[in-house]
Amino acid sequence: MCCKLISLNIDRIPLENQLLNAKYDYDAKYARIHKRLMEKDPLIDSERKLFEDLKGLKSAVTTEIQQNANSLENESYVEKMMMRLVVSQFKKEQKIDINTTDVRRINSSIVKEYRNEYNGYVA
Repeated sequence: MCCKLISLNIDRIPLENQLLNAKYDYDAKYARIHKRLMEKDPLIDSERKLFEDLKGLKSAVTTEIQQNANSLENESYVEKMMMRLVVSQFKKEQKIDINTTDVRRINSSIVKEYRNEYNGYVA
């Protein structure tokens, strides 16, 4: 009986990943960011709220990158741009009381994902 439960949980993980990936329109980097922010010391109690925040952030980042396609070449610029967008989305748009450490953690995750994608690294 114990082994079946473990087996069911193992089989369920890929499905959960697929569902999370689908929520973010199959953008795996946002699914990974979501999972990281919910793992250790969750940023927000509600996964739904985090999803809404990240979807808004994704939209803002996409708009910024489309306006300046070469922006990903400049790592310093990307970090500052993402920081501004994270603060805007989480604090101003969603009214979430997050501290500087949380902002840096979110920013670090997002910048890492975008830089990896830009450099052709696939997780």
